Amino acid sequence: MLRIVFICCLSLSLFISEITCQSRNQSLILYSEQFNIAVDPQNGDYIVLAKDSFYLFNLAVSGGWRPYKYKKNDLDTVLKQPVELNFIHDARQVLFFSGGGGQVYLFKDSSILRQDKSFLQKNQFGAASFEFKDKIILYSGYGFYAYKPYMTEFSDKTNEWFLRPYASNQYLPKGRQAVVYQIDKKRGYFYMSSGYTLNKPYFEDVENLDLNDVWRFDLNTNKWKQLGYIKDDRRIRNLRFPFFSKGNFYAIEKGPNNAVVKINIADNLFEKFKTDHLVDQSLVEYGTVYNAKDENILLVIKGKDLRAKPGFVISVVPLKELEKNLIISKKYYFTVFDKLWPFFLMIVGLVSLVFFSRELKRRKNNQRNDKPVIHFNLAEKEFTFSEIKIPFEDEQIQFLQYLVENGGEISNNDLLDFIKRGHESLDTLKKRKLKLIMDINQIFKICTGLGKPFLLELKDDNDRRYKDYLINPIYEVRV
Repeated sequence: MLRIVFICCLSLSLFISEITCQSRNQSLILYSEQFNIAVDPQNGDYIVLAKDSFYLFNLAVSGGWRPYKYKKNDLDTVLKQPVELNFIHDARQVLFFSGGGGQVYLFKDSSILRQDKSFLQKNQFGAASFEFKDKIILYSGYGFYAYKPYMTEFSDKTNEWFLRPYASNQYLPKGRQAVVYQIDKKRGYFYMSSGYTLNKPYFEDVENLDLNDVWRFDLNTNKWKQLGYIKDDRRIRNLRFPFFSKGNFYAIEKGPNNAVVKINIADNLFEKFKTDHLVDQSLVEYGTVYNAKDENILLVIKGKDLRAKPGFVISVVPLKELEKNLIISKKYYFTVFDKLWPFFLMIVGLVSLVFFSRELKRRKNNQRNDKPVIHFNLAEKEFTFSEIKIPFEDEQIQFLQYLVENGGEISNNDLLDFIKRGHESLDTLKKRKLKLIMDINQIFKICTGLGKPFLLELKDDNDRRYKDYLINPIYEVRV
């Protein structure tokens, strides 16, 4: 029995190990905090830049991670400080800039080359960084006890940083840190939301203010436009290590669950994913980079049980693995209208239903009340319908006049007395009566085109011998 339990536990542990390790290669382990990660957009190489050497890995090349020596390393003096370097994810080259702004580095031909003529500005920590038209652009960030509302860009002509001028006479969003952002390079739009700022800038011991406004910046006209506000009960400010995939913003949510959020500001979508099956509940401590060539991400995870050294595990994981464990899929709303439009649509639908129901009922009533009108000109002894003369014969007109004068209905006996001529037998009178009624209805139908007969014969339910003759009530005779 114990043997069976042991085998089951062993099998379960192997299964768990299988689903918690989804990397595409043997992971790289570094026992140093001084390194940076990147992806070469040209060939898809995964890059780890350490102090004395750098490492490359490519899924198309066998052999795992390959170490190399630098030909030139302008970063060597910076790494001794150390200085945080941020990788520009969507640039055409392997570019880094120092945390807070200032120094810019290019990794090319096995060398780290200094590109700027600047200094460590320490003025835009946590800024949103992206590349547009071969220029590095930083938006907002924190420095010198304030969150900056401006945008800076690195000039490839002067190798210096400049403020990007905003168009005049416009309302600007508040400066902030750790924003959620998205770039639409085709149209030149920079979408921005969330983040946090200070309640009272330039003062110590104040609380941060969470922001939920949504903005779009036109990089062609340098104009801001507010799109609305996020109406969401979740906080999305504790996000780190953002990267982009197919226009979507991904980031690691700071916390014990180590979840990954996926946000598309332009399409107003928010999703969150668990990463337990990827990193075995270890915190992503150093960063993430997305590789557009093979749709994998480079994860840097703080290692466990690495002989008490500050080690890090660097693994390549398919991006699609992140979306296997979905926690939340909930839409958040930019404006009140976005949130209430289903309610408005329901109200419009109900009002439309009531309106059409009443209109349909009104038309039915009109159809019932709108009787075809037959005009009877007493002076001319003529019956007309829609200005069409009905060519009744004299005897027929006399009978119809007699019927109208008696309220449109007479008994069988009255009808027989009216058409009686001298001493005629009853059978003869019945035949003449029947012919009179049939001729009137036939002439009426042919001339008017109406389907219902003009005269009706009603029989008594108790005695079928008694009959009444009347003008069809669906028609109205006006004299």
